[in-house]
Amino acid sequence: MTQAKAATPCDTIITAGWVITVDARRRIFRDGAVAITGSTITAVGKAADIDARFTAGSRIDRPGAVVMPGMVNGHRHLLCCAKGAMPEGGGTLEALRRFIYPSFSSLEPEDMAVYARHATAEMIRNGTTLFEEPGCDHIDAVLPAIAESGMRARIGLWTWDQAGSGGTAGLPAWLKLDTGAAIRRLEEGIEIVRKFGHERIRPAVTIEGVTTCSDELTVAAAKLAEESETLAVQHKSTSQREVELELKLFGERPVRHCATIGALNPYTLLNHVTSLDGEDVAAIADTGATVSQNPSTALKLAKGTTAFGKWPELIAAGVPMGLGTDAENCSNHQDICRAMQLAALLPRDARQDPNAVSAETAVELGTLGGARALRFDDVTGSLEEGKEADVVVFDTDDYDWRPLHNPIANLAYGVTGHSVDTVLIGGRIVLSGKKSTVFDEEQLRADVERTDRKILAKIGIDPLPAWPVL
Repeated sequence: MTQAKAATPCDTIITAGWVITVDARRRIFRDGAVAITGSTITAVGKAADIDARFTAGSRIDRPGAVVMPGMVNGHRHLLCCAKGAMPEGGGTLEALRRFIYPSFSSLEPEDMAVYARHATAEMIRNGTTLFEEPGCDHIDAVLPAIAESGMRARIGLWTWDQAGSGGTAGLPAWLKLDTGAAIRRLEEGIEIVRKFGHERIRPAVTIEGVTTCSDELTVAAAKLAEESETLAVQHKSTSQREVELELKLFGERPVRHCATIGALNPYTLLNHVTSLDGEDVAAIADTGATVSQNPSTALKLAKGTTAFGKWPELIAAGVPMGLGTDAENCSNHQDICRAMQLAALLPRDARQDPNAVSAETAVELGTLGGARALRFDDVTGSLEEGKEADVVVFDTDDYDWRPLHNPIANLAYGVTGHSVDTVLIGGRIVLSGKKSTVFDEEQLRADVERTDRKILAKIGIDPLPAWPVL
C-alpha cells in the first residue's frame, strides 16, 4: 500500500475566492491559495491542492476575497507639498515654479521623515508594495522611513543643473549645481542607497528633467544608470508647452531629442510623456526605455493626455509601462486602483474606441507592468513560485465589488484602494483589517498636518476655499 506523502511545512497559506496571479499565463484561480515560506511564494494554485501539499504555521482564509500581486506606483514623490493647498489655475510649468519647487526647497530632514512615513503608510493602505521616488532631498532621513514601512522602492537624490530649455525664471536657488557637481551628486545618490544596504530599496539616478536639465546632465544620467545597472528617472514631455519650448530650442520634440543625444536606453524611465507623436513612441520602443503613466496628474494639471497621449501605441509597441500618482497636489490621492481605471477609460474616450485599452491591460499596468518599468520584476509584480510574497487581499463585501462575476472588470472599472484589507510584503503583514501593523496612523496624520502648516507658512500660502468660510 502506497503511503501518503507528508505535507510540506510553510509559514503562511492565504486562501481566497479569486487569486489573480498576473503570471506568464495570466492564470486566475477560483477558490485559490498562495503558500508562503519566509519572504517567498512557495506555490500558487487551487486551495484544495495547496492544502493537500502544505501545512502552514498561520492562515489567512478569506473565501469571498480577491487576492492579487502588490500594486506598483511608478511615480510617487516623497518630496511633498501640502495636499489641497496648491493654488488653482496653473498648468504643469506654472504649478512647479509657483508652488511645488518652493515647497520642496523649504523642507528640512525632519519634514522629509514625516512625509516619507505618511506616504508609505498611505500607499500600503491602498495596496501598493513597490514605488519609485523620482528624486528626493535629505535622503538620510528618508531611507530609514522606507525601510520601517516594509515597502520596496527605487530612490535617488533630487538633481538638476537648471540649464534646460525652460530657463531659470521662477526656479529657486535650492540645490542649484553646475553640471559637473550635479553628475557627482547622482553618483553620490547611488552610493548612499547601496551603503544603506537594504534588500528592498534599490538606487535610481534621478534628474528633474521637464526643461530644467542640460543635455550634458541628461546624457550623463542615462550613461550612469546603464553602467551601474540602476534606473535613470526624469520627467519628460509633460505638456505641450514643454514640447513647444524644445522644438524652438532644439528643433526636436523632448523625447526625440533625448534619443538624438543618446539619453535613452533600457535603464531609462520616463515619467508622464503625455505629449507624444509616432516618432516619440518609436524612439522609446527602439531604445528599450520604460514609462510611468500618471493619468490623474495629467487631468488635474491639464496636460492634454487625451489629446496628445499615445498610450495604446506605447502598449502595442511593447514598452514596459506602469502607473503612478505623483505628488499630493498632482493627484491628491495615492490609489493605483483609481489610476488603473483612468488608464483603461481615458484612451477609449479619446479614440472613441472601446477596445483602446482593455481591463486586463490596465490591471497589468498596475502590477507587473510597473515592476518591469522599475526593473523590479525579478522579485515582484506577479504571484509566482520563487517571487517575493507581495500580496494584496481585497475585502469584497462592498458595493464596488458586488455583484462579483469578473474581478478584472471590477478592478478596472470601479474598485478603489479603500477595499484593500490585508497587505503582505515579503511575507510580512504590513496591513491587517485595513489598519497599519507598522505605524500609529493617528500620529502620522497629526504629524503631516503640522508639517504642512509649517511649510505653507514658509512659502506664504494660506489654502482657504474660494467660497466664503464663516
